[in-house]
Amino acid sequence: MRRTGSPRFSSTRFVQERAQVIEADYYERASDWGLERHLENRDELLRFEVTTATISPKTERLLDIGTGNGAFLSFLEQRSVPMDLHGLERSKAAIAASRCQAKITEGSIDALPFDDRSYDTVTALEVIEHLPYAIYPKALAEMARVAASQILLSVPYRERRLMVVCPECKCRFSPIFHLRSFDEDTLEGLVPGFRLAQYEYVSTNVHWLLTDLATHVRGLRDRVKRVVPRATTCPQCGYGLQPQSRDTSSPLAPVGDSPRTLRSALLSWVPKVKRAHWIVASYERIV
Repeated sequence: MRRTGSPRFSSTRFVQERAQVIEADYYERASDWGLERHLENRDELLRFEVTTATISPKTERLLDIGTGNGAFLSFLEQRSVPMDLHGLERSKAAIAASRCQAKITEGSIDALPFDDRSYDTVTALEVIEHLPYAIYPKALAEMARVAASQILLSVPYRERRLMVVCPECKCRFSPIFHLRSFDEDTLEGLVPGFRLAQYEYVSTNVHWLLTDLATHVRGLRDRVKRVVPRATTCPQCGYGLQPQSRDTSSPLAPVGDSPRTLRSALLSWVPKVKRAHWIVASYERIV
């Protein structure tokens, strides 16, 4: 009797395909894209400013991949940058909630609907850490194909990812769907046909050591209790409550100064360290 396929392979492929469907649905939650956490947050704005300053002065056409609701494009428009701006986003809900005047094309990062070298600069801000492993190398190759001279990537810097365990299927995953962590070494040689020309650290925030310890304790507690946060969904089986909102970054400082409280006064005496929150990497074409 001839065997037509490996049951294990078929099962693995089914799980991967199901995970892709669940992950795509995660970004179609319209209520989340109606929230504005970029243009109203000083740390996010600083990241945009550093990224903008890194754009090549020769850029005439810029494509922002995974643009979401176009927050970065809106930031550039508000500063009247002399560029032809364009966005690429797969989420229909995000496009419907667009905050920019620039056109946002619906499409996937691993099959960009654009000609070779059709944009001087291609940006992907807080995008590649989310990409599934099957898509990741294709996405980098596609960005290299479409970018004529420069690629800008913004990613969390040396992120210490906390995992949760799904109570239904026991899948261990990042509740904010971050699949990889980046530093200077992992960014080197990342994009085919491009070299890492420079990188900038963004938003060197103060973290209280006591707060870091509390975060890890909560992470361990959630692992033991198998707590899945309300703002996420298990990528393997789809388990999860309907979220009130989604935030794909670490907690950031609010806009403006908050009144001094007893808590802030006490925390001012707690030992502190400084860490870069993000790193912006600029790549130049070499072939």
